[in-house]
Amino acid sequence: MTIEAIKPAPAYMARIRKQIRDAEAKADESLIAKLELMSSILRARQIEEMPAPHVGQDAIIRIGRAVASDISSANDIFRSHNALVDAQTRITGCPPGHGDTLNFVEDDGSRQVAA
Repeated sequence: MTIEAIKPAPAYMARIRKQIRDAEAKADESLIAKLELMSSILRARQIEEMPAPHVGQDAIIRIGRAVASDISSANDIFRSHNALVDAQTRITGCPPGHGDTLNFVEDDGSRQVAA
């Protein structure tokens, strides 16, 4: 396919692309927040002043369920992203792929240094 045959992406696609990325980021932040909360509860019950080691167990179980729910929800968002990429391919004629997320793939080496 030649470059001339590829149609530019309409404005609504750019808006949806931004919104799906935002939804993915917020899903990750929600999961991180719940995991940090669970970690804090677990660390709190390791202190000597805690009256019993099982304090907060009900909260941990419920947070665990919320974490599982967040993972499932994030998976659905990611699958929605894939479906939108497929739709973009059909609408614009662009080759399939996640070119809209290449900025998350390309690396200048700083991520490796940070790791």
